[in-house]
Amino acid sequence: MKATFSKTAAFSIGLVCALGIASELVASAQTTAPESAKGVPKIQFETNLFDFGKITATETLSGTFKFKNIGDAVLKVDPPQASCECTEPKVVPNTLAPGESGEVQFTIKLDRPLNGQRMIVVHSNDPKTPDVHLTLQLDYIPLYEFSPKTLAVFLPAGKDELPSHVAVIRKDGRPLGVDRITASVDWITAAFDASFRTEDSSAQIKITVHRPSSPPAPINATIQLWSAQSPHPLQSLPVTGEILGELAANPRSLYWVIPDFGNNISAYPAEALTRKIELKSVLGHEVELKKLTSTIKGLSMNTVPKVSGKSFDLILKFDELPKEFSSGKVSIETSLASLPKIEVPVTVAVPEGVAHKSP
Repeated sequence: MKATFSKTAAFSIGLVCALGIASELVASAQTTAPESAKGVPKIQFETNLFDFGKITATETLSGTFKFKNIGDAVLKVDPPQASCECTEPKVVPNTLAPGESGEVQFTIKLDRPLNGQRMIVVHSNDPKTPDVHLTLQLDYIPLYEFSPKTLAVFLPAGKDELPSHVAVIRKDGRPLGVDRITASVDWITAAFDASFRTEDSSAQIKITVHRPSSPPAPINATIQLWSAQSPHPLQSLPVTGEILGELAANPRSLYWVIPDFGNNISAYPAEALTRKIELKSVLGHEVELKKLTSTIKGLSMNTVPKVSGKSFDLILKFDELPKEFSSGKVSIETSLASLPKIEVPVTVAVPEGVAHKSP
């Protein structure tokens, strides 16, 4: 009886231990299950190429890339990025359950010649293909052609306006179909020449640059052709050049690099913290410089006459070390009715070491 009890007890204890080990193994297997068993999203596009071929159009182009989440987890898509500003893409929707479909919609602005490839990059939480590159292929020939292709205008000192002419032609020989002409700034006007007829396929456009009330500056504008049939410009003509004033600055803008001599201003040679801008009366008229101001912190200014009333040196000097990269301007008020104020853009580049050392 005693021996029988001992064998039974031993068997029971062994069975309990075996069950305990098995339970631990099952639990361990559950906690160390591979991550892939949880499911992952997977993005799949029907195609990654959209070929428009050769086109001549007056409106924007648009299209769609269709895709599907063929994975077994939720797919999240970031806003797509285009390789150029002419392309505007968007994704609809941006979150997809397994089996759901979506679209990357895009439009291409046709306000200038475009040929070759444009890219759209789609980023998602697909671990195997986080970035998908979509290609747009096109050879766009504008329906309208300007001659010259860019208008360069330099309005000289002493003149309030300067007219120019450009020719425009519709390449398919049909009537121009242009309802109105606009400019991107209010001091430039544009209109068809008086000889233009609505049935003509070409025309002369008179473009006049007027002297603006603001200080002289480079010209960066556009002339746009419009039709009532399109919400977008049919074609745009770049206008470049400069408005010149009676008082000229040399240089016209200043890029100033501060060297690294530490954080003690006394260690800097005078030429490192001083710059000179020549101011000269273009028409030879006498001018009085009234008030000097600057948006650059720590910059002092004074003028030194060279030729009485007609030529000056504007001396710029830092009285304290600049602590960071900055961009601003120096403004000079004058006695000239045509040019009450002249402005000189100034950019100050501070090396990283100087910025860190400055208190």
